[in-house]
Amino acid sequence: MRSFLRGARESVRRLVAFAQAEGWRVDRSAGGHLKLSKIGCASIFISSTPSDARGELNARALLRRADRQRSLNQESF
Repeated sequence: MRSFLRGARESVRRLVAFAQAEGWRVDRSAGGHLKLSKIGCASIFISSTPSDARGELNARALLRRADRQRSLNQESF
């Protein structure tokens, strides 16, 4: 993985792997958070150090919702 994940928790590494497999681009923001972006979707910012056990699950849910919204928007055209 990229050097910006060096020292990251395992849950963050799993989340980044999931996001990349789903076609999301992962970058680090100027404030140190992770920026997840995909064409047709709004960027999603997550903490690089989630404070609770549900952080990874909540972030995955955000990614799935954004993909679902993107699909609905494409169908309406």
